[in-house]
Amino acid sequence: MEFNKLPMNSKKLLDEIVKAENPTQLLCERFENSSSKEDEELRSLIKELCQSEYIRIPMWADNKPYHVVVNNSARTYDKQLAEYEEEKRTKRGTVYIGTVNDQSVKIGNGNKISNSNIAGNIENHSDSAPSDVKKTFYKKHPVICSFLVSLVAGIVLLFTFWSNIVKLIEGVF
Repeated sequence: MEFNKLPMNSKKLLDEIVKAENPTQLLCERFENSSSKEDEELRSLIKELCQSEYIRIPMWADNKPYHVVVNNSARTYDKQLAEYEEEKRTKRGTVYIGTVNDQSVKIGNGNKISNSNIAGNIENHSDSAPSDVKKTFYKKHPVICSFLVSLVAGIVLLFTFWSNIVKLIEGVF
């Protein structure tokens, strides 16, 4: 399972739950002493911890947790966070630029490259327009042009000679 870093308020609640002798009693007391806004926030924090699978609350009674199960991932959260931060820190300096004989080439972490031509010669392709060519009005404003064409087509269809064509078609069938 992928590690998800918790927001500070969720982590604070998780730390309280892990350190508590009786996590069920801790949460019940928090619910009893909370205002409606604090109650709503507490429920959202508990929901987040349950979705992240740090805790489980299989039973509720009187709209409070009746039984709280603290998973091992909650007890080892700080260690997982440290590993995640370390991995993030080491990945930040590494850039993968391609493969040479099926071995990744890494640039970063103190490696030095000198007298190298990584990009090679960059050529203009036909799909990229040169900067000195002016774009036509249609290429600059395709939506406006589409609207104007639709408007002209609608006006042409309003002319009376179309009724004669419709009668001709109906006569054939």
